[in-house]
Amino acid sequence: MGKRTETFHAFNPSIFILFFFSLFLSQHYCAEVYNITSSQPLAEGQTLVSPGHIFELGFFSPNNSANKYVGIWHKTIFPRKVVWVANREKALSVTDTLASLTINSNGNLELVDGKQSSIWSTNISVPSNGSAALLLDSGNFVVQDVIGTQLWRSFDYPGDTLIPMMLLGFDNKSGKRDVLTAWKSESDGSTGLFSVGLAPQIPTQMFIWINGSTPYWRSGPWDKTKFLGIPGMNDEYESGVNLDDNVQQGTKYFTFFFNRVLAYMEISYEGTLKVMYSKHGENWNLDWEAPKNPCDHYGICGPFGVCKASASPICKCLKGFKPKSQGEWSKGNRAGGCVRKTELFCGSNTSKSVPSRVKEDRFLKMSSVNLPDFHEHISNLGAEDCKVQCIGSCSCLAYTHINNIGCLVWSKDLIDIQEFASGGNDLFIRLAHAEFGK
Repeated sequence: MGKRTETFHAFNPSIFILFFFSLFLSQHYCAEVYNITSSQPLAEGQTLVSPGHIFELGFFSPNNSANKYVGIWHKTIFPRKVVWVANREKALSVTDTLASLTINSNGNLELVDGKQSSIWSTNISVPSNGSAALLLDSGNFVVQDVIGTQLWRSFDYPGDTLIPMMLLGFDNKSGKRDVLTAWKSESDGSTGLFSVGLAPQIPTQMFIWINGSTPYWRSGPWDKTKFLGIPGMNDEYESGVNLDDNVQQGTKYFTFFFNRVLAYMEISYEGTLKVMYSKHGENWNLDWEAPKNPCDHYGICGPFGVCKASASPICKCLKGFKPKSQGEWSKGNRAGGCVRKTELFCGSNTSKSVPSRVKEDRFLKMSSVNLPDFHEHISNLGAEDCKVQCIGSCSCLAYTHINNIGCLVWSKDLIDIQEFASGGNDLFIRLAHAEFGK
């Protein structure tokens, strides 16, 4: 019996894998869209991609939770960091696979669930129905009309993250405030306990607040190049940080941009403010964070107390002051702060007709400190005039003169002073003459 010749080719697994992979790539590519219109909604499994493939928008569930959101993240950097969320306060169910993001009949961008109920909408007045939603390479998600006019921008509605070219600050005339608000937890994107923004002081400071009003951390005053309470702000950092304080328009806005580096600033649900960066599309790295040590927590040593992270205990009273309650202080509860040991000559009932020069108050210089809160700015005064101004006012408890700022004085309790190992500024504190000895 003759040998039968096989006419079919043997199975080649590598060809099969190549074919399957090509099919997967083809399907994946089809899942990417570049705009959202009334006729082209964004469905589960699809992503909206910016033109340069820098940012991506789609559905996600944080930490494999039951909550599902529409968010924006950097497309190629891992771990994936969501920088903006549309439906923060109203999560979809992770089991709802029929939800979609679309342009509705009145031209608004709208997120609907599987039952076509509205979950979130831009809620703006659109002049025509020819609008579309696009994701820009800046990370800004916009709705624009047929001629390209932007009608709505995600940058105007910050979440827990600030990315380059976004603004953090406020407009006094309109009353609009742009703040960062933390998530409630790792898996719950709704508004949490902590927020970050600028204070209306001159010069301004950046704060982390609890429940929108209780200070948790502050940056110190802005000196036109950096925040004085952040000693680690180096030259590279300064070059990309800007704060525009327009007194005439009543606006203060902070923004940042690093050349050749992708970055973001985030307030975590635990209350930590972080700046992260990525070079050449690599993984995220920590650049800076606050609060970093116990002394960074606002007012931890109370009024007229000073905190030094390297000391033990970390709190002490300023020279010329003693604990308000020695019992509480010895228990480690120092929030009550300190009180003056010797009454000031200025403002006392003592007659100043007798050798006043012997008794008059003097100023003690403290170096390398984070200046206390509640400063008052007196413009156009040199260092010596600043001192004279403070001496001449019995309500003035301390002063300093800062390059790029000018004269700062304090008339309220001195609170949230931190002594740095390096950096910081000089502070001149008013004390009774007796505190200086003979």
